[in-house]
Amino acid sequence: MAKSRTGIDSSAGSLPEPTTWARAVVLGTGILGVSLTERTLSAKALEELGRKVLEVVRAILPAARKLVEALEARATELGIDHDCDRLRTARSARALCESLAGKTLRDAREIVEALAAARLETSSSAVQASLGAADDSIETLDDPLVLGVLKQLAGREKADLSASKYLREARSILRQDEMRRSLSVELRMVAGAAQAYLLSGTPSAEGAALHGHAEEGGLPKSAVLASVVAPADVRIEASRAAPTPPSATRPRSAGTKRISLTQTLASEGALPLTRISVERRGSTPDRKTARELLAEAVREAEQKLEASKGPALLSVLVTLDISDKGA
Repeated sequence: MAKSRTGIDSSAGSLPEPTTWARAVVLGTGILGVSLTERTLSAKALEELGRKVLEVVRAILPAARKLVEALEARATELGIDHDCDRLRTARSARALCESLAGKTLRDAREIVEALAAARLETSSSAVQASLGAADDSIETLDDPLVLGVLKQLAGREKADLSASKYLREARSILRQDEMRRSLSVELRMVAGAAQAYLLSGTPSAEGAALHGHAEEGGLPKSAVLASVVAPADVRIEASRAAPTPPSATRPRSAGTKRISLTQTLASEGALPLTRISVERRGSTPDRKTARELLAEAVREAEQKLEASKGPALLSVLVTLDISDKGA
């Protein structure tokens, strides 16, 4: 029985089922960013996928574990449900990495089968985004400046209307996963604006009066909130830059970020829009497998839509390279 140089059995009986292989390729490339020279099922491709998956998960496992710990700590401090989407996604990412990291190169088929059998509580896209942003998220969650601002807001929440609004926004960012809210960017934005407000020394009663005038039509609500986001020289420095996606080639200016923040805070009274995103990418050996993966994506979208409440924005993206040669 022939074996490769790494000791992996290359006989036909050692290969996984085509459906299992196809799902493992989709998750390996989509979540872990593994690139394969050959996606058609073979002993060589099996060995390559197993080796590259191990390299990735062993490198990112420490961050995946630390992210869950940091999120749980902040959730406890701010009274956030530990079953929120961001924590469920982070736990799924950690469980995926842990299920694979302990295996060896000799277990290529076992690695592929474990990857294909992974059960993600939110979505593969959310898990990929969580892992990709893990280092920046951890840095933000452990930043003494951010933590100090959140602690001050929590201490003033009941007596200070503006502090309460900033804290609600911070909690919203921590509840929603990386597909909907970028933790490292948006939490720093809120913390920076809140810090400027706290340092301005504006009395709580005056802030409440301003909000009252806004509701009565005296001033636009966004203008009132914009007055809180000052002065310009008080800010929290951004974390180290993350890789820029192709769709975001031009960075937003500081003015754009402030407008976005005030619009977000001003729209708190509106019913939130639930974003539901399901994505599948990869290659499949035949059309039958492609249909199964498509059906799986649709089922996941239906389940998420059924569980959602209020207005929703549904996005289902399936991109599959079908290498069917007519067999």
